[in-house]
Amino acid sequence: MQESGTPQRVLRNPQSEEVKKGCSPLNIPPSPFMRNLGYGTGVNVYRLERSGQTCSPWAVKRASHRIEQLNHDKYATLNNRIVKEAEILRQLQHPNIIGFRTITKDCNGVDALAMECCNTSLGLILERRFEENEGPLPAIQTKKLIEDIAKALDYLHTEARLLHGDIKSYNVLVKGEFEICKLCDFGVSLPLDETGHVDFAKDSKLEYVGTLLWSAPETFKDGKIGSSCDIFSFGLVIYETIALVPPHTFEVEQNEIEDLNNEEKCSNAFGSNDDTIKQNCPNIDETNNELDESNVFESLENFLSDELVYGNRPPLPGAFDFSDDYNIIIELFYLCTNEIPTDRPNGKEIWQSLQREKETTQSE
Repeated sequence: MQESGTPQRVLRNPQSEEVKKGCSPLNIPPSPFMRNLGYGTGVNVYRLERSGQTCSPWAVKRASHRIEQLNHDKYATLNNRIVKEAEILRQLQHPNIIGFRTITKDCNGVDALAMECCNTSLGLILERRFEENEGPLPAIQTKKLIEDIAKALDYLHTEARLLHGDIKSYNVLVKGEFEICKLCDFGVSLPLDETGHVDFAKDSKLEYVGTLLWSAPETFKDGKIGSSCDIFSFGLVIYETIALVPPHTFEVEQNEIEDLNNEEKCSNAFGSNDDTIKQNCPNIDETNNELDESNVFESLENFLSDELVYGNRPPLPGAFDFSDDYNIIIELFYLCTNEIPTDRPNGKEIWQSLQREKETTQSE
């Protein structure tokens, strides 16, 4: 008699499953044949349309060929981050975290990470509102955003035991009219120990990267790096929904950053068509349709480094009159950006406070 036992888990093969559904096997074409969704420091993200009636588009992320030509060591580092991100995303299962699809090689043998495709990023939405003088993001959309990303952070910090390490508006993706918001870009994530901190002594290769404008004060003071760093950065994302500009930049005079205008236009390429990108960004490589990888945030940080002190709570713009709907939003901004890490709420406390507020409003 054959012994019974626990059935072995069948590993999911995204590519073979797509073939069964009538989709063609994943084939990453050269970049001119894909629409550019956006870019970061040395990476490009493209929209890949797939054949088959039931096949949704995917977002494909890969290191820039231009970086490979200019700096091979940096290219190798970026490519390794993409491989690392794929390994992390493969393990994460949460509705508010961008979905992993597969990792493969493109036609040039470069590692390409395929992910769920969303409409746009929060960063781009806020840029457009700023350009059109539309004022702060509507409270109902901001609350939805905060609740969704707080749930993602709660999952990351308590179940996955991961520090995202680079929370900012451009790493928050939005589907539809804020139907759901998702966290993306896990290339610099770090493991958390049982206390919720990164144990650098245990692994000397670990390094906190982040983005200066959104970084918590303890990252500048050799303090303990932990989940509360993500919460501080998230507080600055809440700030962005009100000020419509990156933290620490609201009071910078526009004429002082004219030299950055071209790079800021390039940052708007997320979702722009090719003609708009080429018009605004003269440094595009015409042969492969890739943007020059000078990062707009690095430029801002370099320009502002002598003018501002990072790692603090920026003042809210005084020109806006807020309705009562914004009370909890502003309160969460202040709580998340407390200087002392233990004074900041955790992800669960944030999303639960919004649910309580919603229940109270409905009962009135």
